[in-house]
Amino acid sequence: MKVDRARPLHWLLLAGFLVQALAGLGWRRATRRRDPVVALYGHKLNGNLLAIHRALVAQGGPRPVFLSMDRGYLRELQRAGVETCHAASPACARLLAHALALVSDHGLHSLQPLQPAYRRAGLRFFDVWHGIPFKGFDADDFRVQHRYDETWVASEACAALYVDRFGFDRARVVATGYARTDRLVADDGSGHRLRGSLGIDAGRKVILFAPTWAQDQLGRSIYPFGHGEREFLASLSTLACAHGATVLVRSHLNTGDGAQTQLPGIIHLPGSRYPDTEAILLASDAMICDWSSIAFDYLLLDRPAVFLDVPPPFRKGFSFGPEYRFGPVAADLPALLSTLGQALHDPAGYWKVHGPDHLRIRSALYAGLDDGAAARRCLARLRLHIGGAC
Repeated sequence: MKVDRARPLHWLLLAGFLVQALAGLGWRRATRRRDPVVALYGHKLNGNLLAIHRALVAQGGPRPVFLSMDRGYLRELQRAGVETCHAASPACARLLAHALALVSDHGLHSLQPLQPAYRRAGLRFFDVWHGIPFKGFDADDFRVQHRYDETWVASEACAALYVDRFGFDRARVVATGYARTDRLVADDGSGHRLRGSLGIDAGRKVILFAPTWAQDQLGRSIYPFGHGEREFLASLSTLACAHGATVLVRSHLNTGDGAQTQLPGIIHLPGSRYPDTEAILLASDAMICDWSSIAFDYLLLDRPAVFLDVPPPFRKGFSFGPEYRFGPVAADLPALLSTLGQALHDPAGYWKVHGPDHLRIRSALYAGLDDGAAARRCLARLRLHIGGAC
């Protein structure tokens, strides 16, 4: 759940979570009982958390339980057969008292001040927070994760970044690959199913527009080159109709529901309502991106990508810089439309020009850990910390 500090209900939920976390800590200290359970905590059960959840279920190890303050979302998961726990309920205290480990992908909210005490009481913490970022960070951004038992990252190149730039202890950063990318490498068919649910014919090309959110630049528009929503999307609609294509507009979770302008060939899939990013990536034949880290997941599909040459909205500079853009860079809307049209019309020409950079960057960023086995490596790390229960 995304916490909105302007909403009194969210403050009540945070307070309830803190009460249950305090109760769970006292309970944990008073008992030696441990259950074969791994708590998963994040905004949504998607990405790396979903991949780890599925791997735990498949191998019959500790039961994964998704922990959240969002009761409505938990009901959705329960209807889908997922075991869940509401963070402001007594069940949360019981879960934290007896669980073997907690895996999170976006901090801990009310549990954060108690995390060191929980570690001393034997609860193991693992971080799978982000993909490979364009956005720059420093050590202050990861003060909570510095206290985790391990952080699992995409490759040794990412591990070096975490140590040299983000201030992590090298022994606590492990290159496992990103569990969520296993689906991209193996193609689990979710992209085909999504296309079917959206009514997109199998032979129709799909263009994904996936901009990042405002980030550190207040008031930043997700639409490039000074164009408004309707003008920019109308241009994409015209291009799509000319090429027999469909455009998926995927706004970031932090953007909310994003655009809703209705135009031919345009389908809106906001992150707030369509959290399964991997299915959207698999459904797409080409991508338009600015500075979103989603680009580095899409890299593994070996499909055309066009980058928008817009100012980066990052106060702390870059992690992986502009040189890691692995496709053509469009300086304005006409260039974007022309470049994208050429990629759709002549994919062989695209790869002749951009294939070498694409392969070089993929190799540098993933270094062989893009093999579809990242989730298994994550579970292997769990086994090292919690023993035979995994």
